[in-house]
Amino acid sequence: MTERGHDGARPLPEFFVKWRDGWGDSAVTWTPTDYLNQDANVGATIAAGWLFNPSTVTYRGGVFLAERFNAANVDEWFERYPDEPSRIESVVNAVKLYDFFANCDTDPYEDSLAGLAADIGVCWRGVLSLRYPERTVTVEVAEDYGPTVSFWTSATDPDKA
Repeated sequence: MTERGHDGARPLPEFFVKWRDGWGDSAVTWTPTDYLNQDANVGATIAAGWLFNPSTVTYRGGVFLAERFNAANVDEWFERYPDEPSRIESVVNAVKLYDFFANCDTDPYEDSLAGLAADIGVCWRGVLSLRYPERTVTVEVAEDYGPTVSFWTSATDPDKA
């Protein structure tokens, strides 16, 4: 599977094209990184690092997003599905972008949210594979109540789990 951006052919977000068009002919070569080069966007860009490179914790043989982790909740899932740690990881680690942006009007960005989810997935796959080389990392991007990203892991060598 070819990831977004791999071959350089990547659709520009509609909101960005409208913004760029407002600058006239001198902006025709601008890319989304030029959009980030504004004082108002520096803080949001820095904060996005936590989304693309999330803190994680290990617990009961699983890997979980630190911001979503609650030991009591994970323990309840293990009571229901004691032999399915990957299933538990996938549920606990699911990030629905509509919930992530619950305080925001996402309508102007609707055409771009699936692409954002795909980009998050690519980053998570790379970051988590480097962070946990002893595990196989699976990242899933789906359309469940809007774009959703999740991951689960399994021991690369089950005999060493």
